Amino acid sequence: MIETIVDEKKDLTIHKCSGDLTKQEILDTIHSFYGGDPTLYTLWDLSNASVNSFSSDAVRNIFTLIQRIGSRRQGGKTAVVVPEDLGYGMARMFQIMSDTNDFPFKIKVFRYYGEASQWLLEKK
Repeated sequence: MIETIVDEKKDLTIHKCSGDLTKQEILDTIHSFYGGDPTLYTLWDLSNASVNSFSSDAVRNIFTLIQRIGSRRQGGKTAVVVPEDLGYGMARMFQIMSDTNDFPFKIKVFRYYGEASQWLLEKK
């Protein structure tokens, strides 16, 4: 399950994920997010979620979709919080793909929510 919370004052959307996530749930959330008025900053909190069923192909599919429709967040940031090892590795793969390709915003993966939130909202 994915619960989406928008903080308009901070231009921030938080996607709180729980349970066994599917690729389709994430794709649906991404379509919904970009179909509306996406915020510049986004935090995906997978602290209470499992991505054990995800494959590297699923990560590439999600990456390709965001690369195609994510230009509306040019200059933004996305933080991903994943404390468990498998999910963290998958998220890091996504981050590396975004670092080495033409991606419209920065992505960084964290194990702890506080660190992610701090990075996301720091002004530079």
